[in-house]
Formats: sequence, structure tokens, C-alpha cells
Amino acid sequence: MLVVKDAMVLIHLAKLSLLETCCDLFSGIIVPTEVKKEVVDKGLEKGFPDAIIIDEIINKGKISVKEVQDRTLVDRANQFNIQGGEAEAVALYWELDADLLATDDDNVRKKKTILDLKVVGTLPIILKLFMADMIDKNKFERSLSELRKIGWFSSGVLDRIAAEADKK
Repeated sequence: MLVVKDAMVLIHLAKLSLLETCCDLFSGIIVPTEVKKEVVDKGLEKGFPDAIIIDEIINKGKISVKEVQDRTLVDRANQFNIQGGEAEAVALYWELDADLLATDDDNVRKKKTILDLKVVGTLPIILKLFMADMIDKNKFERSLSELRKIGWFSSGVLDRIAAEADKK
């Protein structure tokens, strides 16, 4: 399963020490060049630990970095007010005919139907890792707890993911 990831999913999974495990869940993970610049290059300059982790996993070859070839696809994403790394991720998804776009960007997620995107976010990925027995219950719960502290996701959404895991 080919998955194109944008910045926030990479950052969240790296902060949770789940990015490399996630690479084992999907057969191919690709990030656009612009996302690498935003997350790794700028993050390393600022000394962000998640940037170090992401860079290591890219260097291991578990995540590929790819340049968007058809720039008109980036322009198309821009027409829907999707910019920067997110626009390149959407463009690469279209260009490669990827299976999933991994994004936590609300703007992109709200437009998924009109843009014909199959999206997955950090929380469903963590749930998939748990359901596939790639992480244990303790790691799953610690991950949700850490995401509560980060504050990107609402408590209601986190509670729904926890309830889904309880069905296992």
C-alpha cells in the first residue's frame, strides 16, 4: 500500500516513537521534497528531536523523498487553498496514484471528497498498529496520552479512538 505523508503525521508519529513501526505497516511511504524541507531540514537547524528521528528513518530507506514532477498538480491544490508541503503531498498522491494520503491537516481533510483523496490520519494509523498487534495496549494508551498533551486532537476524537481499541 503506497502512502504519501505530510508534515504533521510524520511529526506526530516520530514524537510517539511510532514512525518506524508505521513504515512496517505500509509497503511504501513517500514524502514530497517540500515536506522534507519543512520537517527535517528546518527541524534539524532548530534541533528538534523529531526531525532527527525522521531523518534517520529516511536515511535507512524506510521513507522515500520524491519531487513532484507535474507542477500543475501543485497549482491545482493551491486553487483549493492548500499550500506548501500539504499541496505537494496532495500533488504527489495524485501523480503517483497512491493508495492513501496521510494528513492531519483539517483544510485538506475537509476537501477530501471534492479532491478525490483517500485520507488517513495519525489516530487511525495508531489504531491500525494496535489492531494489527504491532504495538501493545500500553504503547497505544501512552501514545493517546501523549497526543492529549500535545493538544492537536480534541478529547472527543481521542476518546472515540480509545473506544474503538476497546472493541479488540
